[in-house]
Amino acid sequence: MKNGLSIASFCNDIFFNVLKFLDFAILKIFFSFEIKNLHHLPITSPFIITANHFSFMDPPVLQAACPRRIIFFMTEKFYNPIWGRWFFKLMHCIPLRENTPYHIAPLKRGIKLLKEGKVTGIFPEGGVSRNGKIQDGRPGTLLLSQKTSFPIIPAFISGTYQALPRHAKFFRRSKIKVIFGCPVYFNDLSNGLKGKKGLERATKNLIQIFRDLAKKQD
Repeated sequence: MKNGLSIASFCNDIFFNVLKFLDFAILKIFFSFEIKNLHHLPITSPFIITANHFSFMDPPVLQAACPRRIIFFMTEKFYNPIWGRWFFKLMHCIPLRENTPYHIAPLKRGIKLLKEGKVTGIFPEGGVSRNGKIQDGRPGTLLLSQKTSFPIIPAFISGTYQALPRHAKFFRRSKIKVIFGCPVYFNDLSNGLKGKKGLERATKNLIQIFRDLAKKQD
């Protein structure tokens, strides 16, 4: 059984690495892909990566920019349809219920993955922007950070709204860039506040970091 799991895991890693290579190549060739401040990402230790959400392109773009595999949280609305569920399972994505900010099972899974040294990813706005502007965050998205001591890596993604806005059917040429910010910790983001107030303050401050990074994109 263990050998079978090892083989399956090995094949999954190969599949992921091939997709990541193609992902990066396509972005580089067609979207002049650029990555800034890659040195802010821990090389081996676990972290939570967060970013603004302008387009459905954002997860593959963020993964292409990150040298390590990201295990993304995503809403069940997009995870559950049969046409995509097999793929998201292969990518080890973690489904979240909509309008349920304190969904315990995904939280426990995220904590377990971080303790195993892995990287988790989440978009604090909770959904794709309809106008290409940074939206207010949902406090529940930082619950994982509140329950752990692992760093948060903020990132700003530009160009994806121009390339593929929410309701577009076709891609358009646009320069896509990912800017990573310095690692931050929940206690710093929450200004020491606890509970729900701490989540709200931390989310607000994280969204402000996205806006500050956006000013540095040129």
